[in-house]
Amino acid sequence: MTDTQALDDLLRRALLAYNGRALHAGAEAGVHAAAFLNEVAADLLPLMDTSDDPAQREFVAEAYRCLTMAADNPLGQSCREREELVNIACHGLAHALLAGPQGRAGEEEAHGLLAELWTPSLLAWSQIFPARLDTVSPPCACGALGTRPNLVHAAGS
Repeated sequence: MTDTQALDDLLRRALLAYNGRALHAGAEAGVHAAAFLNEVAADLLPLMDTSDDPAQREFVAEAYRCLTMAADNPLGQSCREREELVNIACHGLAHALLAGPQGRAGEEEAHGLLAELWTPSLLAWSQIFPARLDTVSPPCACGALGTRPNLVHAAGS
């Protein structure tokens, strides 16, 4: 069986990239995001080798493929595709975590785990990027913010 704590940590790290909108970052912040995804993917390799469960190994391998493809996508061109690849990786890691002697977990269980691990975008961004990269990313091609989101205060507050 794969090291559950290591798998949980890797799922949390992949979710930070997704929740922090890091996949929409460009310029130096985009390079940093790609390096972050490559680090997470590299840390998955040993888990593939230690898993005794073929289904779990398959989910981890799929997560590895998706994370490396997301990191290799050209910055500023395919942020939605990068985001979708990381989303697939996160779902695969959730399934790998939930897989056990009973077999595969259902989609509802996987979605429940991902919802439990959700991190607000400002916090997720700050856990991936150094403060100096908070405002250096240009807007991405899809129109989503490429920089750390700004808090908007409600009128009268």
